[in-house]
Amino acid sequence: MDTSTMDYEDFLELLNSTLEDNETISVNFVKLCHKKEVNQFGSQFLPTFYYCMFLFSLLGNVLVLYIMRRYEKLNTVTNTFLLNLVVSDLVFTFSLPFWAAYHSSQWIFGRLLCKLVGGLYFVGFYSSILFLTLMTFDRYLAVVHAVVASRKRKKTYALVSLAVVWCVSILATFKEFLLFDVRNSANYGTLCEESHTSNELLAKWQVAVFKTEFGFHAPSN
Repeated sequence: MDTSTMDYEDFLELLNSTLEDNETISVNFVKLCHKKEVNQFGSQFLPTFYYCMFLFSLLGNVLVLYIMRRYEKLNTVTNTFLLNLVVSDLVFTFSLPFWAAYHSSQWIFGRLLCKLVGGLYFVGFYSSILFLTLMTFDRYLAVVHAVVASRKRKKTYALVSLAVVWCVSILATFKEFLLFDVRNSANYGTLCEESHTSNELLAKWQVAVFKTEFGFHAPSN
């Protein structure tokens, strides 16, 4: 039999004929589900959800800034952490309208904004989590170890903590800044998403991480 023109079912039949009587090969074909309805629902729900998140987050964070500016001292450790938490929330918040517009149709903002918005989205996301963790740890020190905390919780402590959080957040999103890119899809138009990791991009990311770590550790050696 000419195997060059053999279809898949003929191939299975030929393969089964070479096996023993008690052996056989069977294949069950799995039909992939259609995502048209899911995509249509997402294109209607996600933009509304993102716009609502943007408005509520913007209103809430601006209100916090106003209260802090009018009624609080900004030079305390707690308020310094809270101020940076607001900034990280706003970084995350200002990326939401771009994603709302993207999910309603396609990406229309170009390659540079694709990388920038994709990276800043995760910078705000990671830094918000880290600042909440930092504030929780700081409250633990202030309450449980009040005597020690009164000596340690100074301006230097706050600045070092802030620098660590921002650096870790940015370092964690190097991959997103490098890999987010636009591509054209026959079904969905222009997409902005994380591309496949090529060896060249992975090498750039590893070099960037090495330079950052070297910059932290070299001065102390």
